[in-house]
Amino acid sequence: MDYATKDKRAVSATRKQKEKAAAPKRRAIPAASKPPQGCSRGAAGQAASSPARAAAYGFLKVRFLPHLAGQPVALSQNEEEDFYRSYALLCDHYGVAPMDTRSLGYPYNKAVALWEANSLLRARREQIEIVESRDAAGNMLLQAEETYNTGNTLYYIPVVPLHGLLQDRRTRHAAHLLLCTCAYLYHVAAIPYYTDDSSYICWQYDMIREWVENDPTDWEQESYNSNRSQLNTAEHIGKIMQRRLWNPCHLNRFADLVERFEPLDSFACDCLSIAQKALGLWRDHPQGHVYRHADTQILHKDDEDDYNEDCITMDKYIGFCAETDGWLYNTLSECVNNEFNECRDIQQPVLTRTFDGRAQDTESLDFECRLFSLIDDLCYILNTTGDESN
Repeated sequence: MDYATKDKRAVSATRKQKEKAAAPKRRAIPAASKPPQGCSRGAAGQAASSPARAAAYGFLKVRFLPHLAGQPVALSQNEEEDFYRSYALLCDHYGVAPMDTRSLGYPYNKAVALWEANSLLRARREQIEIVESRDAAGNMLLQAEETYNTGNTLYYIPVVPLHGLLQDRRTRHAAHLLLCTCAYLYHVAAIPYYTDDSSYICWQYDMIREWVENDPTDWEQESYNSNRSQLNTAEHIGKIMQRRLWNPCHLNRFADLVERFEPLDSFACDCLSIAQKALGLWRDHPQGHVYRHADTQILHKDDEDDYNEDCITMDKYIGFCAETDGWLYNTLSECVNNEFNECRDIQQPVLTRTFDGRAQDTESLDFECRLFSLIDDLCYILNTTGDESN
């Protein structure tokens, strides 16, 4: 994701005026009679005065309310009350205190109230969108859609570096914590694995292999051998690691391993921190998986588009992969990005709350926030320390 660079401007100090140069020497001239002395101009000139600050900047301190064309309209007797009843429940739930807009004419007061609530929520950096709705009886109510923004990120967890760490006696014990973390992500959080035939990443690897092996004459011999070697390594190590992740012993001894582990270096401390985050997430959300709050309203349910080719579903940008370096991954990411550029929608975790007077449940996006943070930390340590086994 691109972040705008903030301009840092400082007020510059007033420059000093240069001293006047000495007057050039001139030849003497005869003295002449002085003119009669009258009113002379003062050396200081006109008294210094400055106007107020530029009026053009005054609008920055003005609070503009939303504009709504038209005149107040007639409404049913209870419609405005239904709106403000639901609006009060929403504000109370999120802990915001907007200004009172009841004195404004309908529907302008409703527009101002929604604008005010959205502004307060955005100020807290909350990804919440307030929408109007109606219940089965036609009564007006409000819904809030909470979204976890995954951004333009591929959450691909590499397993080849983890295999190397497990083979090295210097990092083997600490890497077992990462192995248990990956087992949790695979079994409980339901992260797709790239050697599963049903996974999207497996389909991408198969296309790359077919592209390489079906036209060997299009490649130089050295490139052809290197590319096939990377594909074979990814498949071979992928199946080895999948068998290890499938073994339930890593989940059974996860807590015991974390409690007894004593780190001896910074790498081991990082592994322990990641494992503790994963274990805490599992304990707080024992049934939590990555698709629990996946937005299903964005999917197109028709017979001709069963796989939602024009939507980036969550299984397409989350999963285990072989590596995140080298020719194979560069080709994979290029294929994925080219396909994503043709999509118009992206599926993300969304939680919808309806403020109709019933008590709100305890559901939240806490699991998703912690899960994606965990995946990000895990990818970082595997991508930066995966070559320690060499």
